[in-house]
Amino acid sequence: MNNAPNSAGARRRRSLLILIAAAALAAAMVMSGWFVIAHDRPDGKGGDVGAVPDIFPVPQHTHVGTGGSIPLSGHVYVVASEGTDQASIDALVELVSGAGGTAETVTTLSTPREGSSAVRAGTDSAGALRALHLDGDPEIRTALERPEGYAIATGQIDGIPTAVLAGRDADGIFHGVQSLRQLLKDGSLAAVRISDWPLMETRGVIEGFYGTPWSHQARLDVIKFAGRQKMNTYIYSPKDDPLLRERWRDLYSNQELGELRELIDAAAASHIRFTYALSPGIDVCYSRTSDLNDALTKLESLYSLGVRSFVIPLDDIATKVQCAEDVKEFGSGQANLAKAQASFINDVNEKFIVGKQGVQPLETVPTFYNGSDSTAYKRELGKALNPDIVVQWTGEDVVSHRITKESVDTARRSYGTSSALRTLVIWDNYPVNDFSQDHLFMAPVLGRDADLYTSIRGIVTNPMIEPYLSLPAIFNYADLSWNGPAYDAAKSMNAALSLVAGPDPAVQEGVRAFVDLNQDWQDDELSPSAPELRRDIDRFWTDYDAGRAPSGGLKARSALLQRLPELLPRMAQRGFAQDAAAWVAAAAEYGRGVEAALDMLEATKRGDTEAAATARKNVETALASAEEKRQPTLELGVVTPVLGGSELKSFLEQALQRVPAG
Repeated sequence: MNNAPNSAGARRRRSLLILIAAAALAAAMVMSGWFVIAHDRPDGKGGDVGAVPDIFPVPQHTHVGTGGSIPLSGHVYVVASEGTDQASIDALVELVSGAGGTAETVTTLSTPREGSSAVRAGTDSAGALRALHLDGDPEIRTALERPEGYAIATGQIDGIPTAVLAGRDADGIFHGVQSLRQLLKDGSLAAVRISDWPLMETRGVIEGFYGTPWSHQARLDVIKFAGRQKMNTYIYSPKDDPLLRERWRDLYSNQELGELRELIDAAAASHIRFTYALSPGIDVCYSRTSDLNDALTKLESLYSLGVRSFVIPLDDIATKVQCAEDVKEFGSGQANLAKAQASFINDVNEKFIVGKQGVQPLETVPTFYNGSDSTAYKRELGKALNPDIVVQWTGEDVVSHRITKESVDTARRSYGTSSALRTLVIWDNYPVNDFSQDHLFMAPVLGRDADLYTSIRGIVTNPMIEPYLSLPAIFNYADLSWNGPAYDAAKSMNAALSLVAGPDPAVQEGVRAFVDLNQDWQDDELSPSAPELRRDIDRFWTDYDAGRAPSGGLKARSALLQRLPELLPRMAQRGFAQDAAAWVAAAAEYGRGVEAALDMLEATKRGDTEAAATARKNVETALASAEEKRQPTLELGVVTPVLGGSELKSFLEQALQRVPAG
C-alpha cells in the first residue's frame, strides 16, 4: 500500500509548505543582496543568468543582484589599489566619463563623501569582497585562481554604491573593465555578480595573409578592438612585408622600428602580446652558422623593443632542403627537411629564448602545416623538435571548414610523440580572402568544436586583407576562444554588427543587408549565399508566377542597397565603409538594377512595352556598372567585386530573359 498523502487537502498542505520554504529562501537571498536565476549553460554544466545586459565573450558564471544598480553619472571614486596597471585605470576613468560622471582616482578610500559611488579595482580585493560577504564564494575563488580571471560584484561598501572588480592578475583586471563597459546602461552599472576566466590561453589575430599589408593605423585599431574583446595575442606576420621573408636578414630602419615600437606599446596598453614572426625559409641554410646568427640578431633587435613572443614560420616554402651544406648535413627528402628545420629552430630556442625572462615559448609553423595524419615529415619533426616548442596548425586543410577535437588530438600525436603530445595553436584561415580577393567572407565563424579548448593552447584568426571588414569575425573568435561551450554564432555576429554599426537603427539595417550579401564561404552548407536576399528573391518569383502582387520585400531590399553608400559611412566603425567601398558601390548598382527589373516586369504584365523597354535599358546599364572592376589588389590588378554568390546578377539575368528585347 502507498502511504503517501493523496487527498486534495494533503496536496494543498504540501504545496503550501513548499511555497513557504521557497519564500523563506528568497527572503534570505534578498537580505544578502543577491537573487539568482539559474539556467543550463551550453556545456551542460549548469550556471546562472538573469536580466543583465548580454556580455561578450559570455562569462563562465553570471548572477543578477537585487541590491540596485551603481550610478556612474555623478562623482565616482575609482579606487585602484597599488600596482593596478595604468591601462586599466585609464579605461575605468573613460568608462565613468562616458557615463556622464566625474572620476576621482585614489588608492584607498575610507570616508567617501555622501552621494558618491565607487569602482574598486585591483588584484588585492579581499577586503572589498569581504565587505560584500563574497570572500568565500566558490565561483569567485575559482575565477581568481585562473590566469586572466576576474570577478565583478556590486553592493554597498562604506555606505555608497560600489562595484568591485577583482582580478587574478593585471590581464584579469583589464578584461573585467571590458565587461563593465557592457554592463553600463543609462549611466549606471547593472547589479551583478560575475566570475569569469578564459578557457583558451592564446586568443588572437595573425596578420598572415598575402596581398596588401594593413596600414599602420589599421593595425593599431585592430589591436585596440581585439583587446576590448578580451583577446591577448597579435601576431605580426604579413606575407608581403619583405623584411619578414625575402629580406629576413636585414634589420629595420629607425623609422620602421619607430612604427613597430608604437604597435608594441599599443598592444601592451590593450593587454595584447605583440608576437613577431620571422620567416627565413625561402633561402635559409639550416646548418649555416651565419644564417643562425642573422636570425638571432634580427630577433634580438625586436626583443630590445619589448617583444616577448616569437614565431619562426616555415610555411609556403620548398619542400626539401635547398643548399648543399644542408644536403650534406641532413640528406634529402621530407623527413630530413624536418630534421634540418628542427635543428635550426632548436638552436634559436636554446640561444635566444631560453634564459630570457618573460619570453613566451617559441612557436613555429611547419612546412607541412595541415592534416592530422602521421607522415615521415611529421614523425621526424615530432622526435627532433624540442617538446617545449609550440606548433601552429591550420586544421585538416589549408583552409579548413571544420575543425574537430578528434582531428586536433590526432595532430598533437602526429607532430609530437606518444609520450609527449605537441602543444598546438590553431592558425585558422578564416575569414582570409587572399586566395579570392574579389570576395568578402563575412559569415559568422562556424564549424569549430565547442570543446577545442580541452586540446589546444589557443586559436588565432587570419583575417581578410580588409582589416575593418574582419572585425566581426575577430569578435566571433574572441567569443569562441574565451568560452567555446557558450559560443552562439548567430548571437555573437549580431552583437558584433551592432557594435561596429553603432546605435542608429537605419545604419544597423544597412550593415546587416551588406553583410548578408557576403555570407558565401566557398559553397559551405553552413553559410549559404545571401540567405535574406535569396528569401526575398524566391518569394518574389513565387508571387510573380502565381499572378499575385509581390510582397514588397525585394523592392524594399533594392532601395536599401541603393542607400548603402550613404548609410555605411555613418557607422561607429568608420573604417568599415572605406574597406567596403568597392563592394558597396557594386551593391548600390545592383539595387538600382533590381528596382528597374521590378519596374520592367510590372510594365510587361500590364502591356506597357515602352515603359518595359526603358526599364530594360536601366537594368542593362546597372548590371554593366555593377560588374565594373573597382577593387585594387597588390598582384591581380583591379578586380570586380563579387556579391551574394552572384544571386543579384542571376536575378537580373533571369528578369531580362523573361522580357523579350525590342
